[in-house]
Amino acid sequence: MLTRYTGMSPKSQSYLFTFGLVLCLLAMALTDMWLPIVAGSFILTGLTVEAWIRVAHIIPMHEEMRAMKKQIRKLESEVRTLEYEE
Repeated sequence: MLTRYTGMSPKSQSYLFTFGLVLCLLAMALTDMWLPIVAGSFILTGLTVEAWIRVAHIIPMHEEMRAMKKQIRKLESEVRTLEYEE
């Protein structure tokens, strides 16, 4: 699901899914048709949890991994230059 919604930022998606979940829960409480809304609530709960996990953990982890790969490439090039000089 990480590449499904590319038109919005991940933070906007998390807010949208949270808002949708609140609306579903409100509709369950206020209407007599709460049973069909339960399915939508389960789906939106999954989307909301995934979106918030992505914003809080996965995106920062990818940024950290990019920074570490950059450092590794820099260190590898330094090692190659030291080996070449010897």
